[in-house]
Amino acid sequence: MNGRGPFRSALKMPSVAKEWVRPYYLKWGYARMFADRYPPEFAQCWEYPAHPLDPRLGAWVEKAGERTDILFLPAADWHTRMQRSQHLAVELARMGHRCFYLNPHLGREFPHPYPLSRRAMISRLLPRVYELHVHLPREPVYHHRPLTLRESATIASTIGTCFQSVDRIKPVIVAGLPLWVPVAQSLKRRYGCRVVYDCHDLWSGFGRMHEGIVAAEPAMFASSDAVVFSAHWLREEKCALHQGLQFKSATIRNAVQPGDFDFLNQRPRAGRKTVAYSGSLDFWFDVESVRFAATRHPEWDFLLLGRIENERVRRLQSLPNVRMTGEVPYSSLREHFAAADVCMIPFRLCPLTMATNPLKLYEYFACGHPVVSSPLPEVLEFGNLVYVARGPREFTAQLEAAMAENDLSARRERRRIAEQETWTARCHLLIDHLEPERTAIHGYPVAAAG
Repeated sequence: MNGRGPFRSALKMPSVAKEWVRPYYLKWGYARMFADRYPPEFAQCWEYPAHPLDPRLGAWVEKAGERTDILFLPAADWHTRMQRSQHLAVELARMGHRCFYLNPHLGREFPHPYPLSRRAMISRLLPRVYELHVHLPREPVYHHRPLTLRESATIASTIGTCFQSVDRIKPVIVAGLPLWVPVAQSLKRRYGCRVVYDCHDLWSGFGRMHEGIVAAEPAMFASSDAVVFSAHWLREEKCALHQGLQFKSATIRNAVQPGDFDFLNQRPRAGRKTVAYSGSLDFWFDVESVRFAATRHPEWDFLLLGRIENERVRRLQSLPNVRMTGEVPYSSLREHFAAADVCMIPFRLCPLTMATNPLKLYEYFACGHPVVSSPLPEVLEFGNLVYVARGPREFTAQLEAAMAENDLSARRERRRIAEQETWTARCHLLIDHLEPERTAIHGYPVAAAG
């Protein structure tokens, strides 16, 4: 079978029909019968002041300043977990940029199906940070398939209307997923927008990412004016595959807001010791190493903060000293980390994890906590400030060494690194790619290409 003609059409029809029906089923059926399972971010996004996309919008949105407006076409929902794009938007807003962040659910977050709701809304999340909601009729799951040409055109047109309403029709686009290639290309052709691709993950490593989205990445590289990578390993891999990419790319790693995590002078706590982890709990999580350590040390508590997305990880709940909280707000991480003695990054080694620059590492460092990690390339950069382990037995031994650490200078050095590796510093590097002409004129720091 070659996938052409009637056979190909027959394959597509059930999927298309399902998408047309799903919004009604989810909102009128599932959300009412299983309210506790319905994604909480679909309600949380409407807890902010909101305004329809109409002629009065210009008076509601803060006036444009001297700094360029930035449109984020992200890879993650703002309200699910505080990740790279959100941190960059918050910090850039502090620096004077108005940031507009597209909600990637494209209508799934609206309380009513397409014919019964507005086509677009804007929410004010923070000073100079706005979330744009575009309602597509089929409400596609954004990582399940590429967008159709009509859907991309609708998104681009809505964004154009938004920026015309707020007196700025030439934002810089920061795209975080190849899904948005047609949208970015359309805005670039129509308004002359500069496009920066923020490549912060190896998309081919995610089993749930549609192959058509992964296949669009070369077009994302080609059509972008600049590309920034979150990890050196990832940049090296992509530059080896795409000729000329190295000349318009740079590595800008993840970072931390150190003021959000500051426990350097915390006194040793009495009682049970705690090993903490924060982040996704998916197939790359090293279940075997954590299970072995938790079984070997029943006197320790293992605190896993994050959404469970893999059944093997879920089985760790059977251990009496493993506590899984589900997703927690970023604002509560401080409290959870304050109760930890050691933090960990137990990742299985695979291309996806080799390409990652763990944001959580910088947050752990800001606390001064000892960190036990798998031997990821980006983690090895920090030498003996991280306890590196491969396999369950070595991971447990390194947890024991980390738990016994009594070196205040190591904790201070981790904190010192966190105070250097900040989102403020990363945004100063990023500005070179967002506003290259301004950088050349005003002498802002220039991003290193490495």
